[in-house]
Amino acid sequence: MNKRTRSFVNIFLVLSVIFVLGWLGYLLWSSSGSFVPKDFSEARGRSATIASELVSDLDTSLQNLNKISEEDKNGRYSSALELVEQETEKVEKVRNLALDLSNELINMTQAVQGIEPATARNLALEAITQEVPLIGHLTMYNDFLSRLLATLKMKFVDDSNYDSSDVQNYIAKMNEEAKAVNSINDSFDQKLKDFDKAL
Repeated sequence: MNKRTRSFVNIFLVLSVIFVLGWLGYLLWSSSGSFVPKDFSEARGRSATIASELVSDLDTSLQNLNKISEEDKNGRYSSALELVEQETEKVEKVRNLALDLSNELINMTQAVQGIEPATARNLALEAITQEVPLIGHLTMYNDFLSRLLATLKMKFVDDSNYDSSDVQNYIAKMNEEAKAVNSINDSFDQKLKDFDKAL
C-alpha cells in the first residue's frame, strides 16, 4: 500500500469513526431528549378509556331521564319506574369508574417526573391537574342522580310526598355537572395533545 493510498484509508477510517460517534451521539441525545415512562403511557391510556366511558354513561343517563319524563307525562308509571331502577344500578358503576380514574391519575402523577423534555413534563402535569376536578364533578353528579332517582321512585310508588320542584332542581344541577365533566375532559385531551407535540 503506497503512502497516498494509506493516507486515504486513514482519512476514511477517521471519517468513519467520526460518523459512527456522531450517529451514536445523536441516538443518545434523541433518547435522553425525549422520554415517556411506560407507566405513564399505560396509565394515560387507561384513564382515557375510563373517562370516555364515564362521559358516555353520563350522556346515556341524561337521555334516559328524558325517557322517564316522557313515560311520566303519558302516565306510564310502571315503565318509568323500571327505567328508574335501571339508572339506580348505574350509580354504583359511575362511582367505581370515578374511583378507577382517580387511581390512574395518581399513577400518571407518580410517573410524570421521568418525562423528558421538561416542557412536555410540565404539560403532562397541567393535564393531570386539570383532570382532577372532574372527580369532584362526577361525585356531585352521582349524588344528584341518586337523589333524583329516589324522588322519582317515591312519585311512582307513592306520590303523596312527591315534590316536582325537587326533580327540576336535580336535573338542572346534573346538567351543570355533566357540562363541567365534558369541558374538563376536553381540556385534558387537548393538553395531552399539546404534550405529544412537545415530545
